Amino acid sequence: MAEDKSRDLHDIMAEETSRGRKQPKKTLTLEQERMIRNVAAILVNPKCDRLTYIDAIREYGLKEESAEYRQLLALWRKLRGNGW
Repeated sequence: MAEDKSRDLHDIMAEETSRGRKQPKKTLTLEQERMIRNVAAILVNPKCDRLTYIDAIREYGLKEESAEYRQLLALWRKLRGNGW
């Protein structure tokens, strides 16, 4: 949580100091970056089971039909196998 606040503060400071300069478009929003970091942390946690991982994915609003959801499940299977 403190790390997220620190990163948010860093991002805000970077934006404020670069005002007036042309910036390249960001490909990922801060929310998407945060989701990727959190899901990655859950994925590498050896104490995490598949149901917890799936709940984390759903928490970010990904539907089972979405390509992103299927990609994240494929990543779980690649790293952990099909086991629950």
